[in-house]
Amino acid sequence: MPSAEPAHRATRVFTVPLGSDFCDATVGFVLANCGDDPLGITRMTLLLPNNRAIKAMTEAFVRTVSPGLLLPKMVAIGDLALDEALGPILDPLSDDDVVWPVISPASRILLLADLVVKNRPTGQSVTAAESLRLARKLAEMIDELEIEQVDFERLKSLEAVAELPEHWLSAYGQISEIIPAYRTELANRKLLGPAERRNILLGRLEQRLRENPPSSPLIAAGITTSAIAVSNLLRRVARLPNGSVILPGVDLNMPEADWDALRPPKSEDGVSKPRRNAEVHPQFHLRLLLDRMAIARDEVATISSGAAPAMADSITDIFCVPERSTHWRELPPNRKKLAHVRLIEADDSAQEAKIIAVHIRQRLEHPGQRTALITPDREIAARVTSQLRRWGISVDDSAGKPLLQSPEGALFLGLANAVARRFAATDILEIAKHPLVRMKMDRLEWLNQARSLDARMRGPSVGVGIFAFADEIAKAADDALNLWWTDYSAQLSALDDGAKGGLVAALDALKTVADTLTDGQIWKGTAGRELARALAELGECNLSAIPMDDSSALPAIITELLSGAVVRPPYGGHPRVAIYGLLEARLQQADLVICAGLNETVWPQIAQPDPWLASAIRRHLGLATLDRNVGLSAHDLATALGAKDVVLTRARRDRGGPGVASRFLLRMRAYLGEALQQDATTPQLAALLDDAPKKLDFAPRPKPMPAAEQRRVRISVTDFDQLKSDPYSFYAKRVLRLRPMDPVDAEPDHKWRGILVHDILEKWFRDDKCAPEKLVARAEALLTNGALDPILRTLWQPRIADGLRWIAEQTQKLRDEDGRQLLIAEEKGSFELSGITITGRADRIDAAADGSLIIMDYKTGGSPKPKQINAGFALQLGLIGLMAERGAIKGVRGEALGFEYWSLGKDQKRGAFGYIAHATATKASDKKKAADEFVTFIAGQAEEALNMWILGEAPFTAKLHPEYSNYADYDHLMRLQEWDGRQSIAEADGA
Repeated sequence: MPSAEPAHRATRVFTVPLGSDFCDATVGFVLANCGDDPLGITRMTLLLPNNRAIKAMTEAFVRTVSPGLLLPKMVAIGDLALDEALGPILDPLSDDDVVWPVISPASRILLLADLVVKNRPTGQSVTAAESLRLARKLAEMIDELEIEQVDFERLKSLEAVAELPEHWLSAYGQISEIIPAYRTELANRKLLGPAERRNILLGRLEQRLRENPPSSPLIAAGITTSAIAVSNLLRRVARLPNGSVILPGVDLNMPEADWDALRPPKSEDGVSKPRRNAEVHPQFHLRLLLDRMAIARDEVATISSGAAPAMADSITDIFCVPERSTHWRELPPNRKKLAHVRLIEADDSAQEAKIIAVHIRQRLEHPGQRTALITPDREIAARVTSQLRRWGISVDDSAGKPLLQSPEGALFLGLANAVARRFAATDILEIAKHPLVRMKMDRLEWLNQARSLDARMRGPSVGVGIFAFADEIAKAADDALNLWWTDYSAQLSALDDGAKGGLVAALDALKTVADTLTDGQIWKGTAGRELARALAELGECNLSAIPMDDSSALPAIITELLSGAVVRPPYGGHPRVAIYGLLEARLQQADLVICAGLNETVWPQIAQPDPWLASAIRRHLGLATLDRNVGLSAHDLATALGAKDVVLTRARRDRGGPGVASRFLLRMRAYLGEALQQDATTPQLAALLDDAPKKLDFAPRPKPMPAAEQRRVRISVTDFDQLKSDPYSFYAKRVLRLRPMDPVDAEPDHKWRGILVHDILEKWFRDDKCAPEKLVARAEALLTNGALDPILRTLWQPRIADGLRWIAEQTQKLRDEDGRQLLIAEEKGSFELSGITITGRADRIDAAADGSLIIMDYKTGGSPKPKQINAGFALQLGLIGLMAERGAIKGVRGEALGFEYWSLGKDQKRGAFGYIAHATATKASDKKKAADEFVTFIAGQAEEALNMWILGEAPFTAKLHPEYSNYADYDHLMRLQEWDGRQSIAEADGA
């Protein structure tokens, strides 16, 4: 701490109380000190906390004074170019006075990441992305040490280190190696860290002001950080003859005992350590600042009296130290109220955003009044922005949004993801359909080709990598598509090749390909310029220090490198509506202030633990604990409560689950009780925006009635089960000819597995003459298909191989013992039934020793149950038998007496894969009679279905027999969820 000033020197420290606009009050103070000289304001200098404060103060001058007034010089003390902003005040007197420039944020993170990797304990590895995350937290810790001016030698000599657990000792050991190496490297480069450079500049400014006090007024306004260099400067400004310090929201009504309870006591080594829980108080950081300025609270004067005493007293009571809350019950009722505050609790975050939007829309009906939404939750801000568009109201979130969430950033990251995932079909299509991508083509023409590519990539992937799709696309016989794919895939190939050369080459390839695919559009606009700036900054760094052995790490590395880049909205939003984060809201005020997201972990946001310094070490060094952020959030809320009209909102649940009300809100409830006003009107208005009729008209079960000529369609033997159990699905499939599209890059499913097995068995019959030893070998060869996911291959290959081995053994056994001969496999046929053409494909037909036919159907899963067969909902096998008996299948003639399902599923009796289930519709003892009855029964069921739906006029009712319907492809088309199970409800409502 600097030496004490003489007692006779006056200080000029002021505060703007709650309920007054800080910027307007400061403007009034500035104008009052200018006197009658119209140019006097130009000789004034205002020290403000940041560039956002400069913008807010400028707007306040514009609101307050007449047009044409010149502004004072305004400088942000957080500016790393403070020496340039202050001009002559900090001009160096000699070359020795020149302050080294600051290291760029990207260079700093990369330097620290390199040191993290090099100083990792033996046997511990760290990925590139993890090293960047640790470097970012390490940079924050170094800034804290430098802001609090903690000597590193003191950090090294801490006695408390010996008591740390092993993992903290490991982290502490790395710090001991990293920080000296970091500072040595900065010295070699003649650079400084941001906090260190700011300390030097602020210290130099304090020295200049002490040695050569300026003749013109100097006012420090809105600066609340208690950093030592800042507090020393404010201490000096407060003691200048023409200097003033204006602080926001110093609570002059707070009881002296409570104020004293916030004082950080000094330990034996002279370091101030806050009492437990003191940092959560909204006045703690102001108390710490005044102490470091050597200013007593009774020396602080008020420059505005815009707040009602009852409001200020109530806010003081709500945020009092925990011990004093016991006095709430002794306070008179007329004190415990906030008449200007209303609370709204929404069911979910979507409803909360809608309610907020209605509040904003209502306030716009009052000319000249301003509305500010303050929230730490950027998702709420985005939801409100979207809701306001329904009225054509465009509002910008001044907190900005992460670069990687913008279209430009998302495309850049999407290209990296494509490389990491070896250009999966979904990634290729995602890039092709991105709104910025067109590659020197008309956008519509480009999208037409992208849609054609989409159609070719449906279903299980044909392989891994770009070239795996070439053959599939060539099959399309579409010259335009092939030419387009040649150009597009060439860019992806260049990206793939570049990513193999390390991080530097990967970033260069990403920039080149992104530029080519978008025809340079990716660098335009606010987000494009920010992306170009961030990449240019990275280009000046030593990226080779970040190892990237595998391109799969590229997305995580880029996410870390660009995580700090934020796209700030340009000017042009609504002039009377603003959306602020907590930092942006400081020093701002409005006629209506809406504080949204009052849930724990949102307001206050809980700071993440420091991975480098244990909590005990942080307390020993006097660094801020995790509670300091809670105190700052409390001060932000207390300041917002001082507005003329305040609405507090929270959601009982968000997309993460139920939410817990903020501790601040719980305090308000406990203090105000029933006096806390609830707004019930606005939620009702918000509900009317998307109001549904009170009586819900459920969608009826579809029962289409096509014309007679539309009904006469060709039917497959596999269609009958669908026609009888779910006529609507048959109607959509055969009459409307709607085919469901497979997902892009779909995982191989049971349908795919069935096709694979049938293909193997067909080739085994055709090419291998059913040699048992060749079936499993053929299966293993096909299962090496690159399209099959390695995990699925691991799970399926043993099951399929065991099942096929059983088929080979069973085929040989029946041939040797029963004299069965395999006649045909995978053979098509057709015949007419009641004048309708019936088509089918026989999986396999054997000839028994007596010449009769045995119809077989392969199943990769379970086989139909006897109940299903007897109910007439498994007609395929019997219809194939009827087709064979009528000679409609090439190479087959005879009487069908056997019907078997050969399943590759697990036989529960013997505990192995593979079993045979026989299909019969009766329990007749005579085999031939049973077979005749089965074929007759199946034919009768088929003719009945044809007469009802194909030749008759029966409606194609959706899910007619849901117990036998396992078809879901058309459930969405029939709007199943809107009527299934609700008919009884509709009938009850009608009654």
